Amino acid sequence: MLIEVRGTRLYVDRRGAADAPPLLFLHGGPGSGSYDFLSFQGDRLAERLHVFGVDQRGVQQSDPLTEPITELDLLADFEALRETLGLASWSILGHSFGGRLALRYAVAHPDTVTKVIFENPAWDVQLNSETLVRAAQRIAPAVQLPPHEGPATKQMWDDRIALLHELGDRRMELYLGPDTKDLMLPADTEIADELHARSGHFSEVITQTPEFLESLLPLLGQITQPALLIKGAHDPVTSPAEIARFQADVPGGTYYSATAAGHFVHAEAADAYTRLVTDFILS
Repeated sequence: MLIEVRGTRLYVDRRGAADAPPLLFLHGGPGSGSYDFLSFQGDRLAERLHVFGVDQRGVQQSDPLTEPITELDLLADFEALRETLGLASWSILGHSFGGRLALRYAVAHPDTVTKVIFENPAWDVQLNSETLVRAAQRIAPAVQLPPHEGPATKQMWDDRIALLHELGDRRMELYLGPDTKDLMLPADTEIADELHARSGHFSEVITQTPEFLESLLPLLGQITQPALLIKGAHDPVTSPAEIARFQADVPGGTYYSATAAGHFVHAEAADAYTRLVTDFILS
């Protein structure tokens, strides 16, 4: 369904019993949409949770962007959506880029976010993009990390991400564990090209903002909610430095390593993922 929020309409896929604990999913990308995650986890999680999958402003089945946005605008959308849905609070789950949004949201709204889950989050784009290029070198040894000094920049991001496109048809190998290398993401074939174009525009807009380039590692020490970090052992996004900061700065935070999975733990180890997330929310 489309729900009007702050001058636009967001696509919301709502599943599960209305009286079950609510969980908001924040997709990655930037611009990936919620379709893939819900294809693997929507019905599973909805057996015991009230799940909300949202295409962020301008992404896929939400209305296209008509003006610039920042990560802070997306947070305001989430809070407005919660109010529109009549929910006093909810837990949140952020995948990849969505992990940035989940961290910002949990810290900014401790009274309305009850628990926070991160799946292979991208909290520091300088660390994340370096980790991605290092992973790409295992597939194509000729790939070289472009030199960069100082804070993250848009040019740094573009240069590093451009290297991943050089992998061509092998790019998906970066993101998957060795036992799940044939995994297909449903949105690639089931979402119309027009909607993918919206997502591409969203990605270009959001990655130009100062907020996207900001390292969020200092925010980890401000989390007050119970927090769970899910990391695929073969994931090329979340760096060892980010994991170490989570373990050092989040009191009582729970860390889970999915030994056979890569970036898409929710798809590569779907049953175990459902149990882990459900038990964490209900505990």
